Amino acid sequence: MTEINKNVLTEIGQNQKVEVVVKRDSETGEREIDLVRVFSNMGKKRRIYAWLIIACMLIGLAAPLLMAELKDRTENVSVVISLLYPEAKNQLAPDGKSLDMNYLKSSYILQRAIKKTQLSENLPISALERNITIEELLSDATRQKLEVVEKVIDETSKDYEEVLNVDYTYEGKYIVTLSNGFSTDPEAKNKTYLNGTEMTSLLNNIAEAYNEYFYETYLTMKLPDNTLASIESTDLDYIERLDEAADLLNSLSKYCTDSSKGIYRSYRSKLDGMSFNDINACISLIKDIDVDYLSGYVFNNSITRDKQAMITKYNYKLKNLDRDFDVVLGNIKNVEGLISEYKNKKIEVSLAGQESKTSSTVTDYYNELVMNQAQNYADKASLGEKIANIRDKISGYTVTNTSTAQKDYVQNELTYLVDVCNILYQVTEDHAKEILESDFYKNSYISYIGAQYLKDSFFSASNIKKAVIGMAVGAFLAVVIWGMDGLIEEFKRDPSINNGKKREEEANA
Repeated sequence: MTEINKNVLTEIGQNQKVEVVVKRDSETGEREIDLVRVFSNMGKKRRIYAWLIIACMLIGLAAPLLMAELKDRTENVSVVISLLYPEAKNQLAPDGKSLDMNYLKSSYILQRAIKKTQLSENLPISALERNITIEELLSDATRQKLEVVEKVIDETSKDYEEVLNVDYTYEGKYIVTLSNGFSTDPEAKNKTYLNGTEMTSLLNNIAEAYNEYFYETYLTMKLPDNTLASIESTDLDYIERLDEAADLLNSLSKYCTDSSKGIYRSYRSKLDGMSFNDINACISLIKDIDVDYLSGYVFNNSITRDKQAMITKYNYKLKNLDRDFDVVLGNIKNVEGLISEYKNKKIEVSLAGQESKTSSTVTDYYNELVMNQAQNYADKASLGEKIANIRDKISGYTVTNTSTAQKDYVQNELTYLVDVCNILYQVTEDHAKEILESDFYKNSYISYIGAQYLKDSFFSASNIKKAVIGMAVGAFLAVVIWGMDGLIEEFKRDPSINNGKKREEEANA
């Protein structure tokens, strides 16, 4: 204690300098890191860590590829189906009823498609139906409006209700997508996968089966009515057979010129090069030259096989036509009374700042009455014409004086006419069948763009990028471990060796 007190200054003079010397033992607690030795330590294990770098790079390369292989496959295939008839834009079928595109996923369509495709895997209908999605495309005008509304909302922060004010219209086009990975349970881990060729073929066959269903369901073109048996019948008299021939040719002419056939009236056959317009010209020529002339010749000369039997049949027809005519007259009178007594519904229209006004509105029932009355008058005119023709024939055959030569001439002409009518009918029927069986007509309601297979490639740009990044990360980690190992070896060295070398160097100096 005395020793310590001697070293303590009791008084410090003014401007007196005080020096304090701190003695530190340099041999204790001192450690230096030599980077040269760190790299030297690393160099000693360069072969080991070269293999480690390679191993880490391979692990970094394999890990992303393995993850890509193990993840769920998301490839799919799509087809665009376009409905070509006008009503499709209003989401209606050709018959005017509501169109249900989900019928494309019905078991009837899918079974036909699976049977036609002949898949390598057994695929349940429910699993296939689950993986089909149908999206209807908006029209170009609607999509442009939605883009404008979206920009307005983003820039002005308006309410999303602006979108509801857009008039949504469609263009009758649908995107049908088939996703890979089939199972009856959506949560199942084990799924059935098809290759790209099968996926494409299956979806194309689904579209084709739906097209065939559409063709069979909404087929509008029918084959012409066949009344050739009446013309060929020898039980009918000459004038009756000529009337049947005229009716057949008129029916064929109406069939060929029907406006509902549209562009098919000018369709030329691949077999004979004729169109419906050409066939109609032939029909008109035969009717004017052969049928009308022969009918006039038979009627003006009162040529008949059995006058009494013919007049009896005409009287029977006349009696039935008179009865039908009376029924039509009664219908006209009843509908006329309903129309005259009918009162339209009255409604009040109120406008801001004005007095309310009363107006009337026409109902569907009233429109139906008017349409029925128009049909009644049309039936009356048709029946009246038929009654007048039969009465003329009955009066024309009161006196007959038919020679054998006239009968032979008429019979020969009728035989020729029957052959011509058979040819005309066959040509018309064959032409109609050719159109009905052609792909051009079968695809007149629906057309589709073939399926496009979109597969996630194992060596896609995304997977390759991940693999390259994995290799770089693996190499970097290996180098870091190598450097840490060299640094640890440096820390393990004895610090006294360092200090001894230093003192030796100072003594030599």
